[in-house]
Amino acid sequence: MLILTDITLRGSHRPRLDNLTLSIPAGRTALVGYSGAGKTSLLNVIAGFEKPDTGRVVWNPSSGEPGERLPMYWVPQNGGLWPHLTAEQHLSCVQKLANSSDEILTALHLEHRRSAFPSEMSQGERSRLALARALASRAHVLLMDEPLSHVDPVRKPGFWRAVQGLLDRDRISVVFSSHEPETVLRQSEHVICMEDGRVVFQGTTRTLYESPPSQELGEFLGPVNWFEASDRERFLNHVEGQSGWIAVRPERLDMVEDSSSSLELQSVPYCGAFYESIVKNLKTGEVRVVVHQATRSVLKSGDRIRLVAE
Repeated sequence: MLILTDITLRGSHRPRLDNLTLSIPAGRTALVGYSGAGKTSLLNVIAGFEKPDTGRVVWNPSSGEPGERLPMYWVPQNGGLWPHLTAEQHLSCVQKLANSSDEILTALHLEHRRSAFPSEMSQGERSRLALARALASRAHVLLMDEPLSHVDPVRKPGFWRAVQGLLDRDRISVVFSSHEPETVLRQSEHVICMEDGRVVFQGTTRTLYESPPSQELGEFLGPVNWFEASDRERFLNHVEGQSGWIAVRPERLDMVEDSSSSLELQSVPYCGAFYESIVKNLKTGEVRVVVHQATRSVLKSGDRIRLVAE
């Protein structure tokens, strides 16, 4: 879908994008990385808002509708709304399908705000309006920098489900940045990890979740227990067919009572879906935190336990 070759974008102290070569497939792609990693700079270059100092971006539309749809639509971090237009006017200026405004405004719970100007809206409403306008464009690709960032966390999954239905129906691909592991995990098929203006991982979201190349990269998709080879000997049961380090997600790590074990449970703080327990190896005195599924039996501080990777 998008091919970037030898992209460099200068910065004040170091390149914001450093000789970056990248292929972005059709579908839903997430950009992840710490603040300053280059996510916004990459989106700006793809959108044409900034011109790279070296390299080029090639757009290869796969649709059979040349000239009928915009190649891409950009949603910057601040939304880029037009202060002199109402919510409904924002959509009517870009929409490619007649009468699509009602459906999109309803999907994002903005139907009652159709006559409101951006200055009359909350931050969450403005964030949803920026996304609604992009959906109304029916562009081949939406570029979105932290979409729905100001929306209440409790309501965000519902909005994303509504958006996903519209994206799938209209065959729209998405490239979006996010700091939210749950959003990336649920809403992307592909993921690109960035650091210091470079790509340090590119692949399917499932691959990064199940087989992260490092603990740091794995944590972009949520908690992960990282056991080096030496850690496994002291804290983890033997895993058939595995050698060296191993990454274990919380839902695949079980804690069972074992009076013969050298591991002692120090505390079991409850963290919602998973437990975040502190475990001590009585032989070595080492202590570490493990995130695991709910135990099958009631365990308490001082119990001897064994960690089992499923």
